[in-house]
Amino acid sequence: MGIGTCSSESYRGGFRIKHYLFDLPGENGWKRYLLSSVIILVALIAGSVLYAILMMITGLLNGDGIVFDNKSGMFVGVDPTLDLLFMNLMYVVWMFGIWLSIRIVHKRKLKTLITANDRINWKQIFGSFALYFGLMVLLELVYFLISPEHFVWNEFDLEKFLFLFFVVLMLTPIQTTVEELIFRGFLLQWIGKVINNPIVLAIIMALIFGSLHFFNPEMERSAIWVGLDYVFVGFMLTFLAVKMGSSELSIGAHAANNMFLFWFIGDPQSVGGSVPALITVVNNDPAISLVLDVILFLVFYLIVVKKFKSSAI
Repeated sequence: MGIGTCSSESYRGGFRIKHYLFDLPGENGWKRYLLSSVIILVALIAGSVLYAILMMITGLLNGDGIVFDNKSGMFVGVDPTLDLLFMNLMYVVWMFGIWLSIRIVHKRKLKTLITANDRINWKQIFGSFALYFGLMVLLELVYFLISPEHFVWNEFDLEKFLFLFFVVLMLTPIQTTVEELIFRGFLLQWIGKVINNPIVLAIIMALIFGSLHFFNPEMERSAIWVGLDYVFVGFMLTFLAVKMGSSELSIGAHAANNMFLFWFIGDPQSVGGSVPALITVVNNDPAISLVLDVILFLVFYLIVVKKFKSSAI
């Protein structure tokens, strides 16, 4: 059934009643959301402090000359994979803050940020991950065949790559899931208290998602094209979650995207920096990147909605 207004008692604003944005147990008043926001903000600050402490300790122990660059607002002089490790450890602290706010303040389980069902659908998460990962491989291969000059094979160092591989394998899914819990979970459920139009919800979250990535290094290429890319990705991840009534598919796709890029497509002008990925992209055109993401997400969306249409609204 399409997304629209329906007066049946089995639906609310066009959504199934068993929708993770609306069928919420526990206590979910505005005062509790405000208190939860404070707890999550404190966790964000605590995670950032942990990152800074780990950086300073590493610099003192190794004498690597790690310093904080006031201009870029980043630590420089650190091994890029170690930097990625420390950044992802921030998300572990953030996860604890989210869990604390949902469990103590809202008196419900963390899984309610993902689904209204009795348990999380891991089949959807892993299926979404595999599909999105495969589509990225296919699309990057096509791009390579069309413009091979944009790809440079890195000198392979097994020890460095294995370190990167396991850091990404163990921690990147936590990083992407925490972002999903915040954007497609906590914030979307909060906004959903007053808005139940899926398009409007997706636009709002897309703008929030894009704005919070505005200070990423890749924005220096083109704030317009890169910004539009983030907004589009945020829109599609949100719309998919709203369409399906749960965020498992978005969680899987988000993890696949970041893990693929960290492992295979290095980009010095990105959050990952110069991690020892297998390939480095040079002269990356942000407009082309946007077009590729549009193609990727549209194909992905059409496939998963058809595959899991019994779950869709």
